[in-house]
Amino acid sequence: MINNKMYINGRKLTSEDLHSQTATVDILKLLIENAGKDVPNKEFIVSSYSKNKNDMLGKIVLPLIELIEREIGKKMPLICK
Repeated sequence: MINNKMYINGRKLTSEDLHSQTATVDILKLLIENAGKDVPNKEFIVSSYSKNKNDMLGKIVLPLIELIEREIGKKMPLICK
């Protein structure tokens, strides 16, 4: 993550890769800061994603997991409870 933009293997991601890079970056920063811990919903920045689990899963979590697996070949251990 550089200047709130995401890169994989030196390639800048686009909206075709992820629906909302800004929200994904904010979420990833919080998750990295709390690696190995459960992060309650109230810790996330208030957004449509943090208010709606289906939005979080469908537009952030699953696309990110699929992108990492496709580009890097590894499964990201990210669970949305």
